[in-house]
Amino acid sequence: MLAAVAMALGAIAADAQQVLVIDTAAGRVIIDDQWRAIRTMEDMPLDRTRALLYVTDAEEQEEAVMAFSLETGEWIRTVPTPEGDGPRELSRGISGLSIGRDGRLYVAGFVRVLEFDPLGQYVGNWRPLAGTVWGVCEFGGQPAIVAAAGVIRRGPDGRDEDIGREVLDRRTTNTRETPTGFIRTTSGTPPRIACTDDTAYIVTTGAEGSDSVLVYQRGGEIDGWAVPAELSETLDDCTVPGRLMELPCTAWPRYRRPFLDGQGNLVLIGHDIEVPGAIIDPETGCYAVVRKPGKSFDYGALHIYQDSALVFRNVAWGDDQGRFTLSSNANRVSLHPLRRVSGEPCPGMLPSVN
Repeated sequence: MLAAVAMALGAIAADAQQVLVIDTAAGRVIIDDQWRAIRTMEDMPLDRTRALLYVTDAEEQEEAVMAFSLETGEWIRTVPTPEGDGPRELSRGISGLSIGRDGRLYVAGFVRVLEFDPLGQYVGNWRPLAGTVWGVCEFGGQPAIVAAAGVIRRGPDGRDEDIGREVLDRRTTNTRETPTGFIRTTSGTPPRIACTDDTAYIVTTGAEGSDSVLVYQRGGEIDGWAVPAELSETLDDCTVPGRLMELPCTAWPRYRRPFLDGQGNLVLIGHDIEVPGAIIDPETGCYAVVRKPGKSFDYGALHIYQDSALVFRNVAWGDDQGRFTLSSNANRVSLHPLRRVSGEPCPGMLPSVN
């Protein structure tokens, strides 16, 4: 089945079955608070059953995870995750967040994973035998991570289970001078993981297969899906006008992460000027591309929730010299409906989208 899906995705990579646009003229605001500083480059999982959004916020005085209502924007709770070396602490801060099927919260912290119940009460911790814990998901009812051994899952007896072949992905930065005198900086980004009960999806920029989504089955089977062509296009011009800096023409996964949409579809979505992501049906390979109504730097569509895109607008400010600064933190979160602009819908995908 996976091989067939991979072939199907590769075969249809030139054109999406449907193209969806985020209708930013409609929808509703969830959070609009000048004092918020939601870290949009970190994981922000959704508890779809309880309609909760979990985030980390730079305005918090201590390391913690905050939960907000997706219906009202109301603050629901704060889950402390203090830095330290104790069993309830994270020695180097947060590296990933995930929600389990019953609403439990997993917080990864480079060394260990903390586990909390749906009300934010501490349950326990898991310290996998891995060099670095970048992210976490619930894989068959147990937490799992990406590591040098592929996928490491905590077994029912508490011992690590290794699944799949080696995944080599390291967060590295290299700087060099180009023949034109520009400075090129290439920075790796950590791998990310999303899971169902029996499948783990990995997005990685440095490993073999970095032009695809790596797919791991509980039984040990491994495959790779071709990335939709609309997500894999590279920039033609990677220079910043007026600066001695050359931006990296990065691979597609740099700002896109894997999520599940609650309907069995895999979502690859994140920060992009024009095409934030795509929704893929794992059973058929049929997919929909999600676009912005126009090019924009100041917001990212970082989740698909029901029939809408969950949009995070970045904090921005200027000065009296006309200079403009855009932060990677957001202080406004809104929900905007998706509209179909072309193509035929994937069967069963977003049935309420017009």
